[in-house]
Order: sequence, then structure tokens, then C-alpha cells
Amino acid sequence: MTKPTFAQLLRQRFNNLVRVEQMGVPKEKIQQALHKTQMDGLPFIYGSFAIMFFVYAAIQQCLLAENGQATMVAVAVGSGFFLLIGFFVLMRGYVPAKYAERGTAVVASVILFTILLRFYYNPLPNQSANLALFLFGAGVMFTSLRWYVAMQIFCWLAWWGIYQRNPEHPEWLYFAVMIFVATFTGLVAYGVRIHALRQAEIFRFVERRQRKELVQRTVQQQTSYAVGQRITSILELDSLLAQIATLISQQYAAYYVGVFLPDQNQLGITAVAEAGSGVPDGGLQLRAGLKGLVGWVLANGRPLCIDDITRDFRYQADEKAPNAQSEILLPLKMGDKVLGVLDLQSNELGAFSPSEIPNFQLLADQVAIALENAQLYAEIKRFNQQLEQKVAERTQALQEAYGRLERLDKTKTDFITIASHELRTPLTIVNFNVQMLLDDEEIMANSYHKKWTEGIGRGTARMEEVVQSMLDVAKIDSSSLDLYLASVDLPFLLKQVGNRFKEALAERNIVLQRGDLANLPEVEGDVEALQKVFYQILVNAIKYTPDGGTVRVDGRFHPSASKNPDDAGEVEIIITDSGVGIAPELHELIFEKFYQTGEVMLHSSGKTSFKGGGAGLGLAIAKGIVAAHNGRIWAESSGHDEDLLPGSQFHILLPVMQPE
Repeated sequence: MTKPTFAQLLRQRFNNLVRVEQMGVPKEKIQQALHKTQMDGLPFIYGSFAIMFFVYAAIQQCLLAENGQATMVAVAVGSGFFLLIGFFVLMRGYVPAKYAERGTAVVASVILFTILLRFYYNPLPNQSANLALFLFGAGVMFTSLRWYVAMQIFCWLAWWGIYQRNPEHPEWLYFAVMIFVATFTGLVAYGVRIHALRQAEIFRFVERRQRKELVQRTVQQQTSYAVGQRITSILELDSLLAQIATLISQQYAAYYVGVFLPDQNQLGITAVAEAGSGVPDGGLQLRAGLKGLVGWVLANGRPLCIDDITRDFRYQADEKAPNAQSEILLPLKMGDKVLGVLDLQSNELGAFSPSEIPNFQLLADQVAIALENAQLYAEIKRFNQQLEQKVAERTQALQEAYGRLERLDKTKTDFITIASHELRTPLTIVNFNVQMLLDDEEIMANSYHKKWTEGIGRGTARMEEVVQSMLDVAKIDSSSLDLYLASVDLPFLLKQVGNRFKEALAERNIVLQRGDLANLPEVEGDVEALQKVFYQILVNAIKYTPDGGTVRVDGRFHPSASKNPDDAGEVEIIITDSGVGIAPELHELIFEKFYQTGEVMLHSSGKTSFKGGGAGLGLAIAKGIVAAHNGRIWAESSGHDEDLLPGSQFHILLPVMQPE
């Protein structure tokens, strides 16, 4: 990238000085703020120059011997008293800020008059220095360019008039240059000062606006938190809605807050909870028609923000609080269903802004949740009351129901036995007959029969895996997983498991790499169970790695930092793939039973085909077995992307020695 030239830098600096980024602040507000800042400084200016005039009168009277001395002393004393009176008037705040520029023009005119009076009585070129000083000083007094330029023009005209009275003096040209320099310097000082003032006022407005937004968000969060507390602690509908309406009214200082719900006959809408200063002691109990503002929000499920209620074409009489002028209405929605309307009214015009709708809608959504919970609780309570009335009559029926529940629970308990005998037995028979057919030379000589037989064999093997997976999950869930501990050589075990995928890896051109695993210590564990863990993780890695990718197995030993002799450290196995990756929010969910990514019905039936299907039990089994070994398993991935292929890492951490 090329550096900007000096001319470009100069132009950029000039543009920054001339143009001010307003950041959404209206020019009128900036001007009003400048006037206020100028008015705040005027008492100091009046008081300071009043003292200066008194000092100047004393110096003129005692030390100087100039023409018109008596007149100049009288004018200086009069100017001092005049400015002193102005000081007290300004300190009392009698002058509005919009007259700040005129107040500045008054003090500047008094100063200029004194300078010109002395110049008039003593028309010497060196008196031009006072004018030059005034021209520069005026640049830091005015905020209006019009007033400042007018003062400069008047000074030049006055100087020219005095010059005409004594044009022969040789030093006029020198002091003319001095006045020109002061004029130019004053303009520069004025421009820089005004730019800085405008920028400061803009930043002040932005800071106030951001602070106001922060306060609004804080109030909204506090209100949401308080509403959330009431949702969890209060289930009585009337009490809950009344407390929520009161809470919102207090937090937002709202004139009127109402929660409107449709009547049972759906012909009207009634405020079931009201709060705010707009509600009299007896309550309002506002009712709204289906065609009013509340009815429109209820029918359309969209919020409304109204600056003037009575001017809205949807407004109908008797659906607002007395003296209410502006309003914001929000639907109480659960999904696509609109349960009611949250109504906030103000006794001021334009009190609500459309930008506040999202914050208020979050609050309305919480109220909707509270309303739904309370209605469900009311239904449950009503159902329980009805149930209690029939207990005496339905004792026998309940006992029969209890008996059926006990039998159902026993049926669930017997699932493992049923699956073992009723599912595996026929599968064993089918598998035996398939093996008989595969050993038959006549069938193997027929290509069609051979293909069908091998297909049946693969389906049977797949079915056995599914049944075995269901059995493993059932054992894990029932804490009946038995481990037969022995020393396990992990490098050898991983090599055995990897060899089972040779055909699948070759078919999909995926490379299975192994890191340096030779120095890993043996761990105490169940060989068959750990084999299932690594098998399931490798299946998952191959399944979600596109053709031509890589799967890598690494391991490392973590020595124990404790002095406990029974703690021999841990071994970590990392299986990395170059696949599609896992979204961060799914890193825990993938280990749940039956969870599968994507559309399950669109999955292929291939166990190791790209994004192939399955029962969704593999990772759950792996997690259960690792947990039974007092270990940990987790997944890491930067995200899911089928184009960039960020890949995934599965970490299995196993203790070297199992606790007693």
C-alpha cells in the first residue's frame, strides 16, 4: 500500500478540521450545546473584564498622561460598572442560553469601544497593537462566524478611519501588517476552537446517548431477572400477572401498564392486571374490542409504537387510561400462538421509540412464558381437584393402573433379557445358515447366489452390531456394565482395531496414520470394552472424512503430579480426522444416545460411507465405557464446514491404574 503524499495528508487534515462527524447528533442540538457552553463562560468574562476596566481606569488616572484622559477614565469606570451588573445578571441565570452570542457581542463591543476611544484621542500607529490584540482575543470569545467577521470588519474600518487622520506617520504600514497577522491568527484560532468545541459536544451527546441506552439495558436486564424470579416462584395466574405489571411499572416509571387477555368467548379483551399512576384505587379494568389497538396486536402478533394514541386510525374509545397520550403494545407470544398483549402507556406524547421495541419484546416474551406456565399450572391444579373428587370412586381403577405401570416397569427391566434371547437367537440362526451357504461350493460358484448370500451375511453382521450396541447402552444406563480388568497394550489394541478398516479405507482412499505409540505404558482395563471405544471413534472419524482424507492416531503419557503411589498417571489417545468438523454447540450433544447430525432419513446405510447412517449409539457407548474406566472423553473442533474441512479431534484419557 502506497503512502499518501504530503498534499494528500494536508488535504485530509484540512477536511478533518472543516468537516465534523456528527454521529447522528442534529445540528440544532450541537448549536444549543455551544450556546450553553458559551453562556456558562460569560459570567467569568464579564467579571474579569469589569475588574480589568477598574484597574485600567486607575492606571490611566495615575500613571498615564494622554489626551482625553478624563473621558477615558470615566468611560472605563462606567464600562466596569456595566459589566459588573451584567456579571450578577448572568450569575442569576436571567438570560437564556440562546442569547449567549449577543451577550458576547455586548462585552466585545464595550472592550472595542474603549480601545477605539483611546485610539481616537491618541491617533498614533502604536495604538494599533490594542486592536490587533482584540482581533485575536475575539476569536476565542465568539462561536458564531458571522458575529466574529462583523467585529473584524468593523475593526478594520475603524483603523482605516483613524489612519486617515494622521497618514504621514512612517509606522502605519508596520502596524497594518500586525493587524493583518492578528486577523488571520484569530481566524485560525476561532476555527480550531470551534472545531474542538463541536467535537466535544458531539462526543458528550454520544456519551449521554450511550449511557441512556446502557441504563435502559440495565433496567431491562434487572426487570427480566426479577420477572424470571417471579416466574419460578409464583404460579397463581392473578398474583403473578399483578406482580409483573407492578414490577414493570416501577422499573420503567410507566404511567399505565396492563396485561390484556382475550375473554373465554373471544368476543372481547380485558386487562387482567394493571399498574401505574394512571390506575385509580378501584382499578380501570380496561376492555378493548377486537378492532382496537390491542385487538390489532392480538390478531396480527406484531408490536405497535404510537406517538399519539387518539390520532391512530385503529384507536377505539375506552381502551386507554385517562390522560394517556402515547403507547407501546407488545404481543405475548409462545411460538405462533398469541396469548395476550402487554400494554405500556405514557401521559406524554412520543414517550416511546421504535428502537425500544426489541428490549420490551424480550420482556413480553418472558411475560408470555410466565403466562403459559401459570395457565398450565391452573389447568394442572384444576385437573388435580377433579382427580381428588374421584379418588374414592376410582380406587380400584387406580390400583389396576398401578398394576399396569408395575408390569410396564418390569417389561422395561426385562429388555436386556428379551434383546439377548429374542433378538440374538434368530440372528445367530440366520448367521449360521449364511455361513453354511458361504461354505457351499455350488452356491459360491453361482455369482448371483454368492452376491445374495454375502449381502445377507453383511446385513446379519450389521444387525448383530446394532443389537450389541443397544445391549451395551442398556448396561451402561442400568450401571450393570461388568469390566474384566487386565493389562492392556494400547498400541497393539489400536493396531488391531485399525486393521478392521483396511477394506473401507482402501475403498474410500483414506489414509490411517499412526503416531509414535511405542513408549506408551500399559493401562489397566477391559480389552473388549476398550476395543469397542476405539472402534466407535474410528468409525465416526472415517464416516465424516471425505474420500482422500486422513485419519491419525496419536498418544501421550501424562505422569502423575501427586505423591500418591496408587496414582500412576494417565494415557491420552488422540484420534484426529480431516473431515467436516463439529459445530461447537454440539461437542457435548454428540455423546448423547440416538443423536445424529443432519437429516436421519437422508443418511445412507453404509457404516463407513461418507456421512453414513447408524443407530446413533456409538459415541454414547464410547463415553459410557470410558467413564466406567474412570476416564474422560471429549471432542474438539473449530466448527462444521463441508468445504474448508476443519476436521475434529477426539481425546480419550485413561488412568494407567484403576482405583481399588
